[in-house]
Amino acid sequence: MTTDETTATEGCRFGHFRLQELLGEGSHGSVWRARQDEPRRDVALKVLAGTFAGGELQGRFRREVELLAMLEHPAIARLYESGVVEGPGGATPYLAMELVDGQPLQAWAASSSPSLQVRVELLEALCRAVHFAHTRGVIHRDLKPSNLLVDGQDQPHIIDFGIASALDRSDLTRMTVAGSVLGTLPYMSPEQLDGSGRVDPRWDVYALGVIAYELLGGSLPHPGLADATSVVAAMKIVASRSPQPLGKLERETRGDLETVVMKAIAHDAGDRYGSAAELADDLRRWLQGRPVEAAPPTPWHLLRLFVRRHRALSWATAAVAVILVAATAVSLRMAVSEAEARRAAELRLAERDSVNGFLTGMLLSADPEQGAGSDIRVREWLATTDAGYQLQSRELPADVRQTLARTLGTALLHLGDPALASPRLEEAHALSARLHGAQAPETLAVGIDAARAQSIADPAAAEARMRALLVQARKLGAAQAEVEAGTALVSLLETQGKIDDAFKMSTDTVERARAALPADAPATLTAIHNQAAMLKYRGDFAAAEPLARSVYERRKALLGEAHPLTLYSRNQLGGILDRLGKADEAEAIYRAVYAARRASLGDRHPATLVTLNNLSALLIASGKQAEASPLLDNLVNATRERFGSEAPQSLMAMNLRAYALEDLGRLDEAEAQLRTIVATLQAQGGDMHPERLAPRSNLAMLLSKRGQHAEAASTMQAVVDDAAKALGEDHPYVGVFRSNYGEILAKAGRMADARIQLGKAQALLEAKFGADHARTRKNRERMQLAGMG
Repeated sequence: MTTDETTATEGCRFGHFRLQELLGEGSHGSVWRARQDEPRRDVALKVLAGTFAGGELQGRFRREVELLAMLEHPAIARLYESGVVEGPGGATPYLAMELVDGQPLQAWAASSSPSLQVRVELLEALCRAVHFAHTRGVIHRDLKPSNLLVDGQDQPHIIDFGIASALDRSDLTRMTVAGSVLGTLPYMSPEQLDGSGRVDPRWDVYALGVIAYELLGGSLPHPGLADATSVVAAMKIVASRSPQPLGKLERETRGDLETVVMKAIAHDAGDRYGSAAELADDLRRWLQGRPVEAAPPTPWHLLRLFVRRHRALSWATAAVAVILVAATAVSLRMAVSEAEARRAAELRLAERDSVNGFLTGMLLSADPEQGAGSDIRVREWLATTDAGYQLQSRELPADVRQTLARTLGTALLHLGDPALASPRLEEAHALSARLHGAQAPETLAVGIDAARAQSIADPAAAEARMRALLVQARKLGAAQAEVEAGTALVSLLETQGKIDDAFKMSTDTVERARAALPADAPATLTAIHNQAAMLKYRGDFAAAEPLARSVYERRKALLGEAHPLTLYSRNQLGGILDRLGKADEAEAIYRAVYAARRASLGDRHPATLVTLNNLSALLIASGKQAEASPLLDNLVNATRERFGSEAPQSLMAMNLRAYALEDLGRLDEAEAQLRTIVATLQAQGGDMHPERLAPRSNLAMLLSKRGQHAEAASTMQAVVDDAAKALGEDHPYVGVFRSNYGEILAKAGRMADARIQLGKAQALLEAKFGADHARTRKNRERMQLAGMG
């Protein structure tokens, strides 16, 4: 079928697309909602306002479109295919693109009045999408609000990505006019306007900066460009005046956020961010309440810009202009912000001196003649210098104290020392609330870390605090903080044995993360990691495995094999595979993670000890007691030293060693150790966590082995009842405990009761693990011994 672009109407066809509704028109053509025949779907079909002059141009255009079609990114509307139809004027090209259900950026901002946090999160996502395209060799060159749609989850989608570049590079007739410049004047960088440089990713960085300035401040940096009628007029406007500081248009942006946006729209490309990723990173730092990399312009920098804008003056006139600028800038223009500039300079100087002193102290502490020893570890140094920090920090400005306190507290928390981390994080939280306000994103972020540290000493208070932070984040529409608070709350609930509550919170948090954050965002991956853990604790190992494996693979690709977060995910995957009966694969994972964690974190870090616990348990279950024994001694000693003898980690390590002692025939030692563990857990208020029911079960099995059948049966019956009540009758751990109970009853001569328990266990274990799992096979052997066929 042939057609002419001037006759494109509703119902006519372009290739295997039927036009349904005109969505918009622009300089490059018209955009239609169209129905594709195969596959059946609605698309956005762009009928380009031009024709090909020859077959060579068609080939070049198709190659460009093939490149653009490779841009697979959630924030870039997918280009499905391209084609041409023959019309009276020649071959008219068309493009079929993903149809995005969303509002144009400016309409979205006007209708939903998003918070500053939400707008900055959107800008970060936009920058990362642009950088993704740059890494694939595609520069847009015409980014503007009309090319941006925002969906119902406040996520941006770039439409027409790179189409302008493809059109220009393919030299379509009637697409460009000799002497014109491709782009939209208000969003074009100065060098793009005057044609002084080659195509550069920083052209798109400038456009992103203008979009950010307009979205956050409500105005263009150069408002006159909207009415400019030519490139020459636009160049004069840009050269004659600097944009007004963003903070004067919107007070909320004053400070680092203003600095970030103004750096993105710097006149000289060399003064801008080198990539869209650098801009995105600084926006992320602002969202997290961390110092940004950009620095506000110095007076000398402003003076240099003035001279550059007036380079057409003669040298004599330029010299006079410099003198006038120096005088007036200092006495008039700079006087307005002199106090603020001086304070910023003093703050940065104080930060520099404080950090330098901090690092100097750390290095000196490694000197045997001046410090604590020649091989001091970071954690030890942080602990020994905490008192010095408290004394030294009294003389620092509040801004600097807040930054240092948070850095110190976060480092201690991640190094596994919440007791030392807590006072520093509480200090940082209080200072942030005073400096930025209790509702600020940075205050929420440090509050979440403070609650994490508090949870060790006072879990009930930390839970209440975390729930309040979660509510606060939801009210503010701060998606990042909401997901981080939800994830922290999941971990807190899980450690208290509140598995059902933790699972519900985890499910809600994952849904929010997937709706509001990028798929590979750290907070999203952490939320999914926790969801896999909750499924494991609920006994749904088959559902947990693909989640754990996907997070591990994505973190490995993003962060590398040895990154601590990658190791967390790999260790969790090993635990799930262990529960699924894939012992060989699990053992290989445990060994690799244990070696990596020892190398990077040391022997006493909690993460290292978790993996050592897992590896030891697997070796015991595999009958490798001789290899497990020295590991267990190390585990028990390390956990006691690290956490104290009554901490859950120490009790679980002792439980494993008692299991090994039993297998080695040292029954008295094993029984004494198990009774100590059970008594301690009961004194602490119960042991309803799935992993903490094991010591009572092990004690019952040991008593049965020693012929103490009555106590063994009563102990095991209580374990089964408590597990069913806490976890549900269909939890696989209940099946394991029923199987143990059946064996105890059989040894006590209560065969009828034993068969009932073993029968229930078999049905549950087969349903959860399958007929070939080790646990299922073991129960089947017990059934045979009980005379069940």
